[in-house]
Amino acid sequence: MLKAIFLDLDETLCDTTKANIVAKEQFAEKALEFFPSKTDATNFSNAYLKGIYKDLTPEQKAIFFPITCEETFRTKLIQSLGSPNNSVKEISYQEASDLREYYDASRIECFDFFDGAKEFIVKLRENYTLVLITNGPVYSQVPKVERVSIKDFVDHVIIGGQEPEEKPYKSIFSKALKLAGVQASEAMHVGDSIAADIVGANNSGLTSVWINPAELENEHADFHIPDITQLKKVISQLS
Repeated sequence: MLKAIFLDLDETLCDTTKANIVAKEQFAEKALEFFPSKTDATNFSNAYLKGIYKDLTPEQKAIFFPITCEETFRTKLIQSLGSPNNSVKEISYQEASDLREYYDASRIECFDFFDGAKEFIVKLRENYTLVLITNGPVYSQVPKVERVSIKDFVDHVIIGGQEPEEKPYKSIFSKALKLAGVQASEAMHVGDSIAADIVGANNSGLTSVWINPAELENEHADFHIPDITQLKKVISQLS
């Protein structure tokens, strides 16, 4: 019998893509003072968004991956992307820090639940123990969790950056099971990432539910739904 539901945050409960798009556009406008054209500023903003998701060239990885402080990493990344080869003037560390803070503020300001998601999990919690499991550094995930007051809507919150391992590793799902006080056969995990959420759930013996708005084919997930509010159909099937 289903007793607990584990939930991903980004692109499952909350519209991270929308927040990123808004922040990226505002960041490009802010960066115009450092670049000769809007195109250059936009390219800079696009590269920064890729960078904070660790989508870097091998050369960049060699430089930035040894930096363990996320704030320092992002600040130095801005400096590097705004080197004199690209910008009209060198970006100082303080200017880069100010730009980083501006981007963070822009993104968090519009970070919110998908329509209907909050109301849905409020109802869900009446019958099931809810555990949020989100990957990512403390630097970015704690502000998101606080922004949407997620602790008011779930029973437990697990942030990957605070754990020895993140999804898909079994240890983080084992912690969720322990917090919920259930066996793997009594829980499901819902998320948008095949590699992190679905593979992790499957390897831990949980029912896996893939958030799949594009309705793509995939053989790994036990179930797939377009958005979190459709989870009730899966629960009905399991019942």
